[in-house]
Amino acid sequence: MDQNNWLQRADAAVPGSTMAYRRAPPADALTLARQIMQDTREGIVIMDARGRVLEVNPAFCHHCELAATELEGRHITHVSKGLHDGRYYRRIWQRLQFQEQWEGEVEQVTCRGEVATHWLMLRLIRNENGLITHIVGILDNISRLRQSEERLSYLAHHDSLTGTANREFLLSWFTRIRFDLAANEQLALLFIDLDRFKPINDGFGHGVGDRVLKALAERLQQMVDANEIVARIGGDEFVMVWRDIDREQTLFDRAGRLLERLESPVRVDHHELSVGASVGISLYPRHGLEIETLLRYADTAMYEAKTRSRSHIALFDSDSFARLEQRSRLARDFRQALARHQLFLEYQPRMNIDSGTLPAVEALLRWRHPELGLVAPDAFLPAARDAGLLGRLAEWVFTEAASQHGRWRQQGWHGRISLNMSGLEPELEQQRILRLLDLLRAQGANPADFELELRSDFIMRRSESLQRVLAGFRAAGMAVYLDNLGHGRFRFDILKGLPVDGIKLDRALLTEPFDTFDQSVIQSLLLLAQTLGLNTVACGVENAGQLAFLREYGCRQIQGELVAGPLEPARVPGFTPALPGSGVRG
Repeated sequence: MDQNNWLQRADAAVPGSTMAYRRAPPADALTLARQIMQDTREGIVIMDARGRVLEVNPAFCHHCELAATELEGRHITHVSKGLHDGRYYRRIWQRLQFQEQWEGEVEQVTCRGEVATHWLMLRLIRNENGLITHIVGILDNISRLRQSEERLSYLAHHDSLTGTANREFLLSWFTRIRFDLAANEQLALLFIDLDRFKPINDGFGHGVGDRVLKALAERLQQMVDANEIVARIGGDEFVMVWRDIDREQTLFDRAGRLLERLESPVRVDHHELSVGASVGISLYPRHGLEIETLLRYADTAMYEAKTRSRSHIALFDSDSFARLEQRSRLARDFRQALARHQLFLEYQPRMNIDSGTLPAVEALLRWRHPELGLVAPDAFLPAARDAGLLGRLAEWVFTEAASQHGRWRQQGWHGRISLNMSGLEPELEQQRILRLLDLLRAQGANPADFELELRSDFIMRRSESLQRVLAGFRAAGMAVYLDNLGHGRFRFDILKGLPVDGIKLDRALLTEPFDTFDQSVIQSLLLLAQTLGLNTVACGVENAGQLAFLREYGCRQIQGELVAGPLEPARVPGFTPALPGSGVRG
């Protein structure tokens, strides 16, 4: 057997084995050790007792970015441009003296200006007299490992899609930031819910939806500084925390600018997609000291903001407690409303000014609660949304109206039913058009006998996804009206391109005092409608003077107490309006 082999056969056998070996020392230990040093990927350095470099291997030269000739004779602390001061190295030397070894991280700046992290292990070598003769160091580059760990830590605390903080990091950040606040300093926590993201996600696909989310998240991050935070805590829900909030007006001004940024269309490929948001705000420490409490209150305020047609911003207040409790109760009860036939429709007549005929009636949704009595839609629609029943509610409205229209046709009434979709508009964007049209046809109804009324404020902020849905309804024969025009936002340039057939003037334009400003607004809207070839309906008409004014400036149809209030279904076929002093007789 070769004398240089590490293993030599032994005379005695090891129990359970047919052959035994014993370790023999290498023929030339120094040569072998140097060969190992040359081949290993870890950097190895041999120093004298004072820390001056005596010998290094190629891997050590690679890590330090210096040749062996440049390293030999240098003190180890001067080998490269490190990021540690003298005290750091003195602590290492003290640990070596007492424990014979040390290991830990050291950092240096590479020739490319990057920070490299190494794991360094040091061992003392003593002679037979106990004196230190050498120090051996083993160096390994762990930069990639550190980068991986930092990446994992980042992913654990940030949303992978948008790069914003996640809920866990938001909670820990808030706990820390409270201790840095100045005396009497307030924090504003904003709960932001994107209003129209789901239809985009469903209609254009998750790829487009993700790009929209990333673009909006970037806008949010541009609205905070280094001491504030943006976190994504749900699919289309974000939280922001602002500092240095000294006045409510300043807060609302800043929140208003935030809404403007979010409502600006996002361009994805050849699509321009408009989203918008509702914002609820709670304040630390006024409304609570714990972030979970502030999140709950801001979420409550956000739902309050969704009910507003103008500014979709709401600050939590004491009255919100009662509203939250009432809303929670209605959400629980509404699950039984459909099954127990507590919902019903009333119908408000719409009259042609010139002929006095009834071309249509507006279907109005009602809920007769067994304990609370008649509950207004403004109160129960948010409850239906909380219960996840808006889709079923929209289907019920279409089915019930179609069934009622069939009964009226048998009685000889052939007008249209205008479906007021206020609060149900999002369901139209869920690409449910075929389902809703099928419900009409299943009752034997013709879609051309129905109209859709949608809030103008809603449509004005919508993207092409809603316009595509409305165009589909119109292609089936249904007319589309903009409701509440004159209340909320309005843009002439958008109206020109909308797939609509008519406008309904908001009743607020006719409230007393019916002054010259209101009259000028109505005249302008009527002229615009005539130019665009749109039908016009004035809501809330209560007296003959208003009727005369509307007739003079070309309004075609009216509804309101002057004609009739909401009617039970049985009264519609035989109803004939009588308008004293108007020139119209039933």
